[in-house]
Amino acid sequence: MATLLTSLSKLKIHPAAEIFPMLSDVEIRDLAKDITERGLQNHIVTYEGQLLDGRNRLAACILAGIEPKSMEYGGDSPVGFVISANLRRRQLDPSQRAAVAVEIEPMFAAEAKARMPRKPIDSAVVNLPQQKREPPARDQAASVVGVSGKMVSDAKAIKKNNPEAFERIKSGEVTVHEAKKEIRGEEIKEIRAKMVQEAATVPKDHRYKVSVGNIETYEMPDEKQFDYIISDPPYMEEFLYLYETLAERAADDWLKPDGLLIVMCGQSYVNRIYTLMSRHLDYYWTAAYLTQGQPTPLRTRQVNSTWKPLLFFVPKGSKYKGKIFGDVFVSDANDKSFHEWGQSESGMLSIISGVCLPGQTIFDPFLGAGTTGVAALKHGCLFEGIDLESNNVDMAKTRIHGTRWRSL
Repeated sequence: MATLLTSLSKLKIHPAAEIFPMLSDVEIRDLAKDITERGLQNHIVTYEGQLLDGRNRLAACILAGIEPKSMEYGGDSPVGFVISANLRRRQLDPSQRAAVAVEIEPMFAAEAKARMPRKPIDSAVVNLPQQKREPPARDQAASVVGVSGKMVSDAKAIKKNNPEAFERIKSGEVTVHEAKKEIRGEEIKEIRAKMVQEAATVPKDHRYKVSVGNIETYEMPDEKQFDYIISDPPYMEEFLYLYETLAERAADDWLKPDGLLIVMCGQSYVNRIYTLMSRHLDYYWTAAYLTQGQPTPLRTRQVNSTWKPLLFFVPKGSKYKGKIFGDVFVSDANDKSFHEWGQSESGMLSIISGVCLPGQTIFDPFLGAGTTGVAALKHGCLFEGIDLESNNVDMAKTRIHGTRWRSL
């Protein structure tokens, strides 16, 4: 008996078994007492000089001085056996199972390699039965623990990039999804902090640029691109072509690959505007811009309007990854004191603060009197704008220069 116990106690623990923690000393003593009273109910399983299953039972048998039952595993995947046996006994959530799969994936790969033919196949031999191709080690591991391969890949990436978070997954403190969300949140914080720091290094008189320019012909110096294009073109039917021009120039020249174009429009021709702009950009969303105070009467449609559509577009095939935003923005009151078609500072600040982050760049190719620029600088963004009329540009410069900017 002592010889068998000694022999078993010297077995090397299989790496897959080491993934699962042993019982505490108190629990081992309780198990030893149970084995003494009721006998050992299950075998201890070995494989080629390794202990696959039964570490706790073996420790309890040694403590109780009782000869254990032992059997040799005869299958072709000791890793799969170990994991299946342990998962039956342990209450692990799907994320913990995914963490286990990450640990055993290299073991499945090693088993597959060991099963490969050791001798090269003679190329002269024909009509050999084709060897069945094994699924990837990741998929084998995922199948054994009962989760998707995608979850295993996510857990694996977390282990590589954030080992501390991976340990929290193993302990059941967080799920894979929660860990991914936390990590992404920290990454976003770092990106945003860096963006603000970089903007703060720009001298105040370089944080904005307004100039005379025509949207159809204007060439951006240094081929600069922007995080956002936010603009309010004229709404009349004869100017509808400008919406397509805006979309075309944004797609070809001005908008970053992950940028967002936000354009205000009237409701009379919004269906046509969608069509015109979608030739060059992908539609993303529609928001409401609420205008407080006296409704605007649209006599041709017999409607008193108190809001305007805000249309959101992204470059073709791209996916917006910026700040999460709501889709209702509010102007405290109409303000035509600087331009007959102008919007209020409160309204533009509602849009910019709701969508943009401090340090990001905004371009307005229909500058007008510069209200978008004023709001951009107040929010801590960098701004550029153009307008056909030099008087508008001069007024915009004066207003922006006198703006109390956000400290970065």
